Amino acid sequence: MVEQIILEPKSGGVDMVTDEREVTVLFADLEGFTALAEELPAADVIRMLNRVFERMTEVIFSLEGTLDKFRGDGLMAFFGAPLIMDNHAERAVEAALQMQEALQELNPQNPEGRVLRMRIGINSGSVVVGDIGSPQRKDYTAIGDVVNTASRLESDVARAGEVVIGESTWTRVEPDFDCEPLGEVRLKGKEKRVQPFRVTGRKSS
Repeated sequence: MVEQIILEPKSGGVDMVTDEREVTVLFADLEGFTALAEELPAADVIRMLNRVFERMTEVIFSLEGTLDKFRGDGLMAFFGAPLIMDNHAERAVEAALQMQEALQELNPQNPEGRVLRMRIGINSGSVVVGDIGSPQRKDYTAIGDVVNTASRLESDVARAGEVVIGESTWTRVEPDFDCEPLGEVRLKGKEKRVQPFRVTGRKSS
C-alpha cells in the first residue's frame, strides 16, 4: 500500500482519494479468546496473541492483501485494493485456508496446551476504499454493505475452525475450491436472507 501511495502521481505521496472498487473482505476472530485471557497471565496472553497475529499477517501479505486493522482478538483484511487484482476472491479464500493451517501449527507452542480455533467470514463485491478519517488521523480502509456482510458471516455463521463465504465470493472461487452450501440465513441488520457456503478445501488439479 505504501508503494502504491508513493507511485501514484496524483496523490503526491500524501493522500489517497476514495474510490469504488471490487474487493473481497476477510474477517477473522479467535474463538473463546476472551475467556482464555482471564485464565492466563497477561504476559502469556500477549505473547500468544502477537505470535498468532504475526503469522496471520505474513499469510495476508504473501498474497498481497491489505491488513485493515486488528480488532481485539480478531482482524480485518481485504484483497483488491489498493492493488487491483482480478483474482481477489481466490486470494482471500486461499489466505483463509492458510491462516487456519498456520493456527494449527502454532497451537503446540501455546502455554498449558491451550488450543486456539478461529472463525473466518469472507464476502466479495463493490466497496468504497480510501483514506477515511480526520485531518489528525486517517486510515486506509473499506466501507460498505459487503464489509458488513463479511463481518456477520464471521460472527453469526462461521463456527470455530471454519471458513464461510458469501454467495458472491462462491461464484468467483467455485472452480478452485470445494464448498458446501449452508442453510439460508438472515444476518443481523439485513432484511434479505443470504446463502453462505463453507469452504472445505482446495480442489485437486
